[in-house]
Amino acid sequence: AFAVKRTVVNDSCPDQSCKHDVLAYLEQIKLYCHQLKICSQVKAEIQNLSGELIMSALDSVTSLIQAAKNLMNAVVQTVKMSYIAFTKIIRIQSPTGPRHAVVMWRMKAPEKKPLIKREKPEEIYAAVRKGSAKKRIHPVQAMSEFRGRDII
Repeated sequence: AFAVKRTVVNDSCPDQSCKHDVLAYLEQIKLYCHQLKICSQVKAEIQNLSGELIMSALDSVTSLIQAAKNLMNAVVQTVKMSYIAFTKIIRIQSPTGPRHAVVMWRMKAPEKKPLIKREKPEEIYAAVRKGSAKKRIHPVQAMSEFRGRDII
């Protein structure tokens, strides 16, 4: 899978520095995937050996979480760098002919939201129900519910 991505980057990216950065991030993703796989196997072995939680299991869980965070950060950086690499230099000069587009990405326009929430007609005429009235209990009656300690 990573070999295919490497060839796409090598063939498509016009800027050498951006190409090297994207390839480095792809290598980081590969490394963090391998690290996450190892950490998850260690965690599984600890759970299979004993049914109770032990302190060393906490270390493996922490390393598993850290490996997942590292992987997610590498993926985010790869996406950012790919976006920069393929939109920063959109057109390249071909040695045999005119300029041609390598990749053209367009940002999706954000979804429009109304400034004022409109009420639905059925909500305007909805029945308003009165809550149950609170009963006032006299303090002496409330205190009479408690029993005193029996002194022996």
